[in-house]
Amino acid sequence: MRSRVSTAPRGAVAAGCLIALLLPTGCASAAEEAADAPDPSPTASAADDEAAVLTAYTGMWEAVVTASHEGTGASAELERHAVDGALVLMTQALEDARRTGSDVSGEPALDPEVLIESTDRAQVTDCLDDSSWRLSAQAASAEPRRVDAVLVHDGLAWRVSDLRIWEPGTC
Repeated sequence: MRSRVSTAPRGAVAAGCLIALLLPTGCASAAEEAADAPDPSPTASAADDEAAVLTAYTGMWEAVVTASHEGTGASAELERHAVDGALVLMTQALEDARRTGSDVSGEPALDPEVLIESTDRAQVTDCLDDSSWRLSAQAASAEPRRVDAVLVHDGLAWRVSDLRIWEPGTC
């Protein structure tokens, strides 16, 4: 006895299997494409990092201004915001001002811009107007100067690690 099986159901089953096989692949491709596409809006974490970087950078300057008005050298507050070369540079400037007995008043005006490079490194580019503030025996500059700062995240906080203060008129 010979059984007769229609080929129509086999075709439908084959088409259904083919669709079932292609469907997850198509979804995975769309998911992968979505994951690879850049996010047009900054994440809360990026905004938090940018705010923390600005806080560290401006905190360093506030600590320097306070110490310069008090006529002290290094301060614990400065060490909270600066490390490495930036700490050495600012401590030396404060020490020089203290040693020469400079009468320091006023404060610089800052205009920083932040670039987050990675989870543990950022850059700040600033246009420092120190015309109403003098830290050393030199006269305050009449023209703003560029400041380039590198900040690192040490696992606990952002801190200024490298600092370059350019000549007057570089902004």
